[in-house]
Amino acid sequence: LDSGPVRLAGPHRALGDARRIARNSAFQGLAFVAQGLTAFIVVIVLSRLAGPQHLGEFATLVVLAGLFAFIADFGLPGLLTRELARLRNEPAQAALLMNTALGLVLVLSVVAAGLMVGLGLLSAYSGALARALVVTAVALAVESAVMVILAAFRGIEALGPFSAVVATMEVGFLMLVIGFVLLDSDIDAIMTAYLVSRLVALGLTVWLYRSWFGRVRPLASWDIWLSLLRKGLPFSINSVFSYSYSRADIVLLSYLAGNLAVGFYEAVYSVTMRTNFIARSITLALYPLLAFQFRVSPPTMGTYAAAGIRSLNVPAFGLAVILWLFGADLVHLLYGPEVAAASVLAVKLLAVAVPFRFLETSLGVVLDASDRSGQRAGAVAAAAVTNLILNVVLIPPLGMMGAVYATLTTEVVISGIFLWHLRGELGQIIDLRGFAGPLTAVGTALGTGIIFKDLNSWLLLGLCTLFYVGTIAAVDRSAICWLYRVVTSREP
Repeated sequence: LDSGPVRLAGPHRALGDARRIARNSAFQGLAFVAQGLTAFIVVIVLSRLAGPQHLGEFATLVVLAGLFAFIADFGLPGLLTRELARLRNEPAQAALLMNTALGLVLVLSVVAAGLMVGLGLLSAYSGALARALVVTAVALAVESAVMVILAAFRGIEALGPFSAVVATMEVGFLMLVIGFVLLDSDIDAIMTAYLVSRLVALGLTVWLYRSWFGRVRPLASWDIWLSLLRKGLPFSINSVFSYSYSRADIVLLSYLAGNLAVGFYEAVYSVTMRTNFIARSITLALYPLLAFQFRVSPPTMGTYAAAGIRSLNVPAFGLAVILWLFGADLVHLLYGPEVAAASVLAVKLLAVAVPFRFLETSLGVVLDASDRSGQRAGAVAAAAVTNLILNVVLIPPLGMMGAVYATLTTEVVISGIFLWHLRGELGQIIDLRGFAGPLTAVGTALGTGIIFKDLNSWLLLGLCTLFYVGTIAAVDRSAICWLYRVVTSREP
C-alpha cells in the first residue's frame, strides 16, 4: 500500500487543497446519495407495491444487520481510515496493517453472522422471515469485508473507488429489489437481492484494490489483532450505539407496536433524518485531513472543522424549515394519504432534529480525528441508553410518536455532550456568527409560509426557499463562503 496518487499538502496551504476537498466531498456525496436514494426508493417501492408489512420486515432485518455490524467490523473502517492517513508515507507498515485487519474482520464477521442467526432462533422467526434473516447475516459478513478494504482508499483520500463501489452496491440492490417486488416475491427473496448486491461489491472492491495497491492477502497476527481490537473498541462502541439510538427504535416499534407502525415511522424518517448524508459527505471527506492535521498542526485542524460546521448550518436549517412547512405534503406525494395522515406532527418534530443531527455529525468527526474516539463512544453510549429508555417508556402509550419524541430528545442530548467534550476548543471550532444568517433566514421562510399560506404548496415551497437563500446572502454571506472557496480553490 503506497501513498497513491493523492497527497496532502502541509498545513501552510490552508485551503490550497480545496480542489481535492471538493472532489472528495462530491465522491462521498455520490456514495451517500446512492445509499440514501436506494433506501428512499426501496421504502417507497415496498410501501406502495408490497405493503407496510413487508416494509416493516425489511426495515427490521436491515436494522438488525446494522446493530451486529459492531462485531463484524469492530469499528475497523474508521480506525483504519485514521491510521492509514498517518501512514501514507510508510507503505510497508500500511500494507501490513491493512491485510492484518482484513484477516481479523473475516473472523469477526463469521462470529457476528452466527450470533445474528442465533437471535433469530431465540425470537422464533420462522418460514420466509427466518430464511431472510440467515441471508441478511451472510450479507453483513460480506459488506464488513468490503468496508474494511475500502478504508485503504479513504485513508489516502482517494474516494473515487470508494464511491464507485458503494454506488454499484446500492444501485444494484435497488434494481434487484424492484424486480423481486414486481414478481410478488416474499421477504427472503428481497434479502437475497441484498446479499447478491454485496457479493458484487466485494468482487469490484478486490479488483480495485489489486489495481491500486496489489494483491489482497488477509493475514493473522495475534499482536496486531489485539492492538486493533483495543484501538477499534471505541469506534465499535460508537458504531453500535450510534446505530442503536438512531435505529433501535425500529426494533422496539416492531415488538411493541407492530410492523405497520414501523412502516409509518420509516417513511417519516426517510424524508427527514436521512438528509444527514449532506453533513456526512463533507465531514467524512474532511476526516483523513483532520486526522493528519491534528498531528502536524492542531490549529489548522480547528480551522477546517469550524469552516465545515459553519457551511453545514446553511443546509441544516434550510432543510428544517422546509420540512416543517412542507414535510407532510412531501410524505403524501411519496407514500400516499394513509401514511401522510398518520405523520403530520412526526415530520415537524423530526425536522427540528435535523440541525442537531448535522452538528452532532461534525463534532463527532472532530473527536475521532483528534484521538478522542473514546470520549465520542462514551457520549454515544449515554445517548443510546437515553434513547432506549425513552423508547421503552413512550412507545407503548404513544406508538410511532413515542419513537419520534425519543429521537428528537436524543439528538439534543448527544449534541450537548459533544459540545461539553470540546468545550476547551469551542471558541475555535464554533463561530456563533455562523448561526446568525441561517436563523434569520428560518424566520423569513416561516413568515413567508404564514403570509402566503393560501398559495399553491409547491409554488410556496419555491418562494420560501428563495427567501431563505436570499436572507443568508444578505445577512451573512460568509456562511456559504467556505463552500465557494472549495469550489474555486481560492485561499481563505
